[in-house]
Amino acid sequence: MSIQSPSKFSFFLFFLMSGIINFLLCETIYFEPIHSADNLYLPLLLKDLVSGAGIFHWFLPPSPYFFPDLFINLILYPFVPFLYIPAAYGTLQMLFVLLGISIFISKYVTKTESLEFLFRFEFLFISLSLVGYWTSDHPLPLVYFLTQAHHSTGFFFSLLLAIYLYSVLNDTDKDHQKNNPHQFLPNHLTAFFFFSFSLLYLSDRFSFSVGALSFFVVRIWNTKKPLTERISYFQKKRFWILGLLFLLFNELVFLGLKQIFQIPGSFQILGKYLADQTLESIFLLSGTYLWDFSKHIYYQGKSILLLMGLVFFSYPKFPKLIRHLLVVFFPVLLGLLLLVGRFTYLHPYPIRYLFPLWFFALFGITWVLVSYTQWISRWVLFVTLGGMMAFLFTLPFPRAEVRARFSSITDKEVTYDLEKPIRFWSQGSQTPIPIGKDGRPYHWITGAFHTHLTE
Repeated sequence: MSIQSPSKFSFFLFFLMSGIINFLLCETIYFEPIHSADNLYLPLLLKDLVSGAGIFHWFLPPSPYFFPDLFINLILYPFVPFLYIPAAYGTLQMLFVLLGISIFISKYVTKTESLEFLFRFEFLFISLSLVGYWTSDHPLPLVYFLTQAHHSTGFFFSLLLAIYLYSVLNDTDKDHQKNNPHQFLPNHLTAFFFFSFSLLYLSDRFSFSVGALSFFVVRIWNTKKPLTERISYFQKKRFWILGLLFLLFNELVFLGLKQIFQIPGSFQILGKYLADQTLESIFLLSGTYLWDFSKHIYYQGKSILLLMGLVFFSYPKFPKLIRHLLVVFFPVLLGLLLLVGRFTYLHPYPIRYLFPLWFFALFGITWVLVSYTQWISRWVLFVTLGGMMAFLFTLPFPRAEVRARFSSITDKEVTYDLEKPIRFWSQGSQTPIPIGKDGRPYHWITGAFHTHLTE
């Protein structure tokens, strides 16, 4: 390990090289998944919005992903060619992730250790991506580090908010002991967190739940504080009043959004399905589904199996916070996956709902790896990262082939997986209608019907 503290140029060079690498990953290994029908929802929605076509004709997903996903697309739109927005989005998201990690761990380690952590995190991300690519994983599980409209951006944003809220509360704890022990949070910070979490709640309730749960885990499991202090906020009437007002306010706003936009009601679908089942059949279906899901991982998720193996051997040396988060989130996310995949939208392999586990696992493994590889010179790390970049240039770049394939389709009625890619690659000049298996128009995450009379 280098004793000399890294310069700002070292950090700049790392972020530049990692940015190029992550863009290359978007253009090679992850090109087709980040340009799939689901991932093209927001670029096409944004194109309709800025072109004047409007968005009220859109059939939106249960989570509209307006913030921060659509907001980031809006920032990229004036500066990035339309056909490169998905790749630019993935590159920018990973930049934010690495910056967030750097800022977070810099509170606990030196600048040198922070930079070395970033190197190894990027190495692991690239290596596991290559393993998934070479073993033909489907879907590639780490693609969600680079995707939009799949809960990942919301997850990172919610985690950032939760950690910031935790740090603010820690700071105010010290001030309260000296000044006003009855104060909860300054009004301006209360308003900031209220509206920030509201934007997230209205856009992606899954990600909001992850952030809220993260806050509870971090706060309650902070063993450096006495238990009475850890649970003190949850014993205050103001906390619960704000919580109830938050839920009431946002549910009313979301109800209003459902009157304006065409958004499916997930809870209604789930309730209707469960109402037709007996308790015995629910347990039977759940067990069968989880068994089939595990077989999907075994046959289609070799990189996940490798990641799980690394977690198994290194878990005892993970930071305490990461261990707690993994312990709490594993059953919670598995239960959510079951509710969504088996009882709501019937998806055989919704692996994206376990994405937070991959992030926490990657963070923990990186932490352990740093302790065993501190002897490696910083310049060796730069050369290795450069070698990985050079290797990625040798992989196939499918952009031209994919564009030509979708541009050649002239059918007016196509399946769901073709409709948005055709519209995207033709930049809106082709407007096919998505058709379901029953031959009827398929009204799921699409803006196709404003150009047709077919309903």
